[in-house]
Amino acid sequence: MSSVPADWTRLNDIFHRALEVPAAERAAFVNEECGGDPELGAEVASLLAAHDRAADFIEHPNLSAADIFAQAMSSGESLVGRTVGQYRILRVLGEGGMGIVYLAEDTRLGRPVALKALAPNFTRDPGRRERLTREARAAAALTHPGIATVYALEEFDDHLYICSEYVPGETLREELRRGPLPVARVIDAGLGIVRAVATAHERGIVHRDLKPENLIRTPAGDLKILDFGLARFRDVIPGAAMLTGDGAVLGTPGYMSPEQIRGDAVDFRSDLFSIGIILYELATGVHPFLGSDSASTIARILETEPRRLRDFAPALGPAAAPLAQLEAVVSTCLQKSPGMRQRSTQELITALEHARDAVSGPQRAASTPAGPLPVYEGAGRRSPRWWWEFHQIAASLAYVALLAPLWFVRTTMASRAGMMLFVAALVAVITASTLRLHLVFTVRSYPAEREQQQRSTRPWIRIADALFAIALVAGGFEMLDPHASVALTLIGSAIAVVLSTTVIEPATTRAAFGSD
Repeated sequence: MSSVPADWTRLNDIFHRALEVPAAERAAFVNEECGGDPELGAEVASLLAAHDRAADFIEHPNLSAADIFAQAMSSGESLVGRTVGQYRILRVLGEGGMGIVYLAEDTRLGRPVALKALAPNFTRDPGRRERLTREARAAAALTHPGIATVYALEEFDDHLYICSEYVPGETLREELRRGPLPVARVIDAGLGIVRAVATAHERGIVHRDLKPENLIRTPAGDLKILDFGLARFRDVIPGAAMLTGDGAVLGTPGYMSPEQIRGDAVDFRSDLFSIGIILYELATGVHPFLGSDSASTIARILETEPRRLRDFAPALGPAAAPLAQLEAVVSTCLQKSPGMRQRSTQELITALEHARDAVSGPQRAASTPAGPLPVYEGAGRRSPRWWWEFHQIAASLAYVALLAPLWFVRTTMASRAGMMLFVAALVAVITASTLRLHLVFTVRSYPAEREQQQRSTRPWIRIADALFAIALVAGGFEMLDPHASVALTLIGSAIAVVLSTTVIEPATTRAAFGSD
């Protein structure tokens, strides 16, 4: 469908009344209710078809966390007040379809932790047990300030537990109960979420259950992703069971992508769809596909387009003015076809950064007193990835430029020694510059391969940098007597190369990607 019908209230009413009619009589009922409006009739028929496809999934007990938890507790009691291994259980933090999360004290290390356990009724289920193990492996493989750290996978009395970082604060769901967020804050939240998810995507891990309940804002204002329970690995260990593989419909209905609902193959773009729903909800306070029940919500995800963000301007008042800057980003995330969404997670980060700059510019101009701007006003808005790319390109150009004085050195040395020195420097420059520019290309075009490419090229770049620094120092000492200015330039450049490769480059890499 290309748009939401003008009279959604009428469509929704006919749709739900049609569900009460026997399936064999629905077509006649819809024709009668939509008489004279074939477009409305087609919309209702489409929603009914989507409902039928999703019905088994929606009505499955797996989707009711409360039901599952009650069933689990019927065969076991709460662990609150008890000690499991070295963990003293203090209280329940949350309940989910797969397990219970407790706040506990690690008595051995004296720190609070989050301890997740399968509900008692499912402890002996090999499939669910394996899913808990996979969750620990998925999350433990990730290192990012925006992802809760997994400390250990424990087994006590034949029960598995994941011990992870306890993150105090409130979830985005709790934050949303106070109403929509200002657009600048929505974009900042989106960047925090997407940068953390990008780390998972680079490792071939798709989260598949992003939602406000799984995102918590710490007292410092940072966002963290808490749960990788439905994570799917791109690279599967031979012989491992595909417990959350393609074809299995798992997740939270209101935040699933269309392909996830249908049980089709999913990749990082499924997470982008979920992020689009979250951003829409943060900006407007309304779920973009909200229906009166889970079935109609799923049907709308499959068949309809949400209202435009700017349509909420009258309700939101002046706070909605910058919504247009965010709308293009969100609408791309919410495309039904995965191929129409952002081509990479990094592309979504870049789009959000552009939206942030567009929104913050007018706000800054309105809030900044008249007078000269601070010297670093423009540069301060550059993203860490921009500075990382700038460093790679600037270093490559500087290396090429330094070949000129080394060529001059060659003319003053014995012909063979001078030529050998220049050739060594040339090899180093070609190697270091080519690999650095290759990394820039990889980050822009194939971000999922960035980490692997950095690991494979880093040793060669450092060897080339070291060789180039040695050539610069050798050339500098050779020129001390005849041309002191050239000598000092080469020796100073050698020092700059060493500092660049050992201090500056690791710092920009950590800032841009969370690791060096």
